Amino acid sequence: MSDKVLRIGVTAGVNPTAAAVMKAELLGVAARAGVRIEVLSTDEELRQDATDKKTMEADRRIAALRQTWALQAMGCDEVIVPDVRIDPVRRELQAELEVPVVSIYDGLAALGPRRIGVLGYAVSADFVLSRAAEGSSVVPTPEAVMESFRQLQNAETGLRRQGMTDEHRERFVAAALALVTAGADLLVPACTQMARFANVLKEEGLPVLDILADTALRAVTKPLARLGKPFKVGLIGGLGPAATVDLYDKIVKATPAKTDQEHIKLVVEQNPQTPDRTACLLGQGDDPTFALYGMAMKLEADGCDAVIVPCNTAHAFMPFVERHLSIPCINMQKAALEEIQAKLGKDARIGLLATRGTVQSRIYAEKAEAMGLPMFVPDEERQDRVMAAIYGPEGAKAGFTDGVCRDDLMSGVEYLVRTYDCNCLILGCTELPLILDESDAFPVAGKSVMMIDPTAALARKVVKIALEKNKAAGR
Repeated sequence: MSDKVLRIGVTAGVNPTAAAVMKAELLGVAARAGVRIEVLSTDEELRQDATDKKTMEADRRIAALRQTWALQAMGCDEVIVPDVRIDPVRRELQAELEVPVVSIYDGLAALGPRRIGVLGYAVSADFVLSRAAEGSSVVPTPEAVMESFRQLQNAETGLRRQGMTDEHRERFVAAALALVTAGADLLVPACTQMARFANVLKEEGLPVLDILADTALRAVTKPLARLGKPFKVGLIGGLGPAATVDLYDKIVKATPAKTDQEHIKLVVEQNPQTPDRTACLLGQGDDPTFALYGMAMKLEADGCDAVIVPCNTAHAFMPFVERHLSIPCINMQKAALEEIQAKLGKDARIGLLATRGTVQSRIYAEKAEAMGLPMFVPDEERQDRVMAAIYGPEGAKAGFTDGVCRDDLMSGVEYLVRTYDCNCLILGCTELPLILDESDAFPVAGKSVMMIDPTAALARKVVKIALEKNKAAGR
């Protein structure tokens, strides 16, 4: 007997009577197979206030998800939802989980092509057939047999409330015999309550697939591997709101997706009340560290695998925040500089256009120096004009993207190219790409220079990391 204990979760609250049978089956199989298991369960009851079938079905599915989430948090290696109504949506349920969900019907195909008699109608005969081996068929259910199933599945007077009474037993066995007489060589429950009483048909020598017992056998003797976690990005938002939207938009556009489902998981924690980062760095405003850390911690608690920040200047504070996180911050400046290095190599001569706070914090300069990349900044006169392009009455933060703000920004651009022979310019404030577009060949002062948007570079890096992680996780 292995020392490892297999932890199997059962969602008892979705279908309590079937869950009791499942637990007993699991313990029995484990004892016979010599496998050490621990059975855990949840007992959150289904809501009983739904007034229509669609709402009842939605309640059942949400309860299944809530309970499987709880079992995953308990550390289960596998979970079983002993309710046939959940199996048709098991794939969608599994997409929200890392712990594997054991299918109730996975053992059917292994039995080869069969003529199937379907017991009940909680799931369709077509669904049952879809889980069978190729070449299988379904024996049509006579109306008299269907009427028996309606009585057995009646919510008030059927198997769920009354159990296997003598009358129900007689009706159940007669319906199963009728299907065999009609040509069925395998009886498959399409109702959880009929699945509970598969032993009744076994006792009569009828060819029934005991789907609960079969599920327990597979869960214990052939446990499923845990799935990899889908990569989820946490966006620290509100710095500012438009920059947040801009980064998200660029992530969407950078993703090579043909459908909604091929995009990456992303959560935004929006706090526009975060104190101004530039003002703090210049000694003229409140410290934004508390707000940044608060947002980062909420994103980490939400299951994010990394955080990103749409604000260049805020990166001056992120090293202090990141020390207290268990997930990394994907750095905007590093993403931009890596792209420059990849395209221009040792020939790069970089000019930085950014807020005075970003320039003075040296968040770009220090990284550039570490990578061996020369970097230059405007003189005081042009730096003032860059600040005006961002914060001025006709600047980008005031909603302007042309005219005075463009002229102000271009003064800094031309200065860096003429004075330092820069062949690459970083639009190092999230407002600046609203004025000038990112380009590999931007004409200025008789030259063609590379113009890079760090937000776009960050978006490209985020997408690359997320797609690589998801591929490795099998997602």
